[in-house]
Amino acid sequence: MAGGREFDRQRFKELILFIADQSKDDPRFGATKLNKILYFADFKAFLALGSSISGATYIRMDRGPVPEEMLATLREMEDAGDISRVERKYYNYTQKVVVPLRDSAVEDLLSSAERELLEAVLSELRLLDAAQVSALSHLDHGWRIADDREVIPYESAFISDRKPTATELRIWRQDIDERRRQRAG
Repeated sequence: MAGGREFDRQRFKELILFIADQSKDDPRFGATKLNKILYFADFKAFLALGSSISGATYIRMDRGPVPEEMLATLREMEDAGDISRVERKYYNYTQKVVVPLRDSAVEDLLSSAERELLEAVLSELRLLDAAQVSALSHLDHGWRIADDREVIPYESAFISDRKPTATELRIWRQDIDERRRQRAG
């Protein structure tokens, strides 16, 4: 269990499809950015909601956190015809891009709070390229405390020197209200 949730490969696949679809017109979107979107969404969800969205385990790599389960999942998705992986040029760099070949069912799998949080991360990182999202992830306490190729503990999300954003506060309130309704129902 990572981030308070068992890893669910199907849920992870749907997240990848959703992010790739939402990013299909982003010329800065590639594998590095996909990894960071997942990382920030999972760690923000753990902080705000008490569990990650995917249950993925993140490893500290040179260019930032990477889900340990990513390569095997992408291979499965490619073999199943859910995605294709293509290379394209972005300035002097070669991007490895995940192209969705089917619609994602992520909407059926996420709570409203998880969906809002994921969309906020996509929006926050929208204008950043791979180098910028990598640099941003290197500022994260979790990446800084882990050694090379070591698991980044989800609990590191609690280490901060900033106040929560308005979006984070709204998501927490929605989650608390949703949990209260569930208990009362």
